[in-house]
Amino acid sequence: MPTSHQSGNGSLRSPPSSPLNAEVEVLELIARQVGKVPWPVGLSALFVLAMAWHQVPQWALLAWTIAVIGMQAVRWTMLRGLPGSARSHANRMRIAVLLSGFNGLVQGSAVLFFYGMTDLQRAVVSILLAGITAGAVGTTNGHPRIFKAFALPVMLGLSLAWAVTPHQDGSLLVDGAMSFLCLAFLAVQNGLARDNYRALVESVEMRNEQIRLNEQLRTALEQAEEANAAKTRFLASASHDLRQPLHTLTLFCAALMTHEIDPSARRILTHMDAALSALRSQLTALLDMSKLDAGIVTVQARACNVAPMLQRLCDAKREEAHTKGLRLTCAIEDTVVVHTDPLHLERIVGNLLDNAIKYCDAGHVWLQARRVGHEVHLIVKDTGRGIAEKDLGKVFEEFYQVDNPERDRTRGLGLGLSIVQRLSRLLAMPLSLDSELGVGTTVSLTLPQAEASDAPPVEEVVESAAIPLCHMLVLDDEAGVRVAMKTLLESLGCRVTLAACTDEAMRLASLDPPDVVLADFRLRGEESGIKAIRKLRQQQPDLPAMLISGDTAQDRLLEAQQAGLRMLHKPVSVDVLLKAVMDTLELGVLDAPVESSDERVASGT
Repeated sequence: MPTSHQSGNGSLRSPPSSPLNAEVEVLELIARQVGKVPWPVGLSALFVLAMAWHQVPQWALLAWTIAVIGMQAVRWTMLRGLPGSARSHANRMRIAVLLSGFNGLVQGSAVLFFYGMTDLQRAVVSILLAGITAGAVGTTNGHPRIFKAFALPVMLGLSLAWAVTPHQDGSLLVDGAMSFLCLAFLAVQNGLARDNYRALVESVEMRNEQIRLNEQLRTALEQAEEANAAKTRFLASASHDLRQPLHTLTLFCAALMTHEIDPSARRILTHMDAALSALRSQLTALLDMSKLDAGIVTVQARACNVAPMLQRLCDAKREEAHTKGLRLTCAIEDTVVVHTDPLHLERIVGNLLDNAIKYCDAGHVWLQARRVGHEVHLIVKDTGRGIAEKDLGKVFEEFYQVDNPERDRTRGLGLGLSIVQRLSRLLAMPLSLDSELGVGTTVSLTLPQAEASDAPPVEEVVESAAIPLCHMLVLDDEAGVRVAMKTLLESLGCRVTLAACTDEAMRLASLDPPDVVLADFRLRGEESGIKAIRKLRQQQPDLPAMLISGDTAQDRLLEAQQAGLRMLHKPVSVDVLLKAVMDTLELGVLDAPVESSDERVASGT
């Protein structure tokens, strides 16, 4: 049965009325059962034939039996394809009613044999006809016209036969009682059929309402998904347009830092660098969400002692907490060995500590690690403002911030807890939030405990050497970015060649082969950094190269990953840029992207 209706122009129409839908369903039911009904009807006819063979003219019995079986064949031929025929609905219903009526007349004509039958044989025929009438309530779903077309000729004929056919012992009381009982049985069956059909209509009404609600829900879901996709596209586009000039400004600021300037100017430059760093952090949060939603954030879980990392996080946040007059307590044992990805865990705990300090105006912030059975519970707790119960389900939503209507930029974009939730799911790490308004908030992470013997020793961090004096080819269609990159890299002693498009890069590389290529992802027209690097490697197969992009769209992130190229996102700090260049020069051409901790941890800072 169809469950949706669509006009030629694709717009949704209301489902047909319930009675119409019910009649359609009745026709489909009859069509499904038309192959099952002939068996009991045919067997009943053969039983009557055998039972009355010596009491009733045999030619009449044979003719009646053939008529009954033939009527079933006609019904099977016409009804099985009736619901899908090209006839109008009114004509289909008319055919169903006529066939039901003829079927009732043929089967009910068995009462014509009453004159030659014994009382027992009459009773048996009456039982058979009554049983077939009762069965018609189900096979017609109680449809008033179809049921009555069959039941009236059968039961009225049976009632009349008992009334006019003399009883063998001459008892008019028995004949009259049987005639009356047939009429009473017909009335009861008609009431049951009416109730059955009413239930069908009500069920169709409920299904129509469910269809309507489902369509509304589907439409609302499509609108929400479209709005979410539009938001993502807008953020990706806005992020790209903001990242380009910010990247240029970052490079110029870094280049200026390498020059000798007076103390007053250096203080101004330091403040500029701090402001740029704050902007980079906010744009990086947007990038984090894109990476997590694109599914390209990898997990490298292992047994590790996270105690030094947790202590380091506390130490890094202590000055910020002290500035706000808060006490920051780190209750961590010397050895806390868990099985997880330590870089992602550091990002999660760092975000939770940031949130606790931001929203705690006075009192205490704790970071604790507790062993509970075979698990370790990491707990970040504060005595801050707390979260109202109505807001508990919203704090993990993107861009949602409690008690920040003025959108104070120092409190971030409202993505911290969204990133925490996504990363905790990625790590299969249960996260719970408990908060009371005016009392404080407690966030708990549950990690599987590991054996201390399984944890590798802590690797010593070795500072990267200074960037070697090399020849760099910078490919970017933004003139400001090219000039800024040249200014910074030349101030560090590198030789820099600039190109605005792939053809220019190919020509310059053929004249003076570079040591490494720094290419923008998105170039003019159909060009891209990936395509440009592939062409350059046709001339110089072992050419190290990396991408620098302001594009955070999910498809671009996946494309860069599949191309096996390291990609940094604008704005890039000078430290991250230099380290990435060093790694690229050291590793050369890769078959798969190598992720640094800055790239694998969602923040990149």
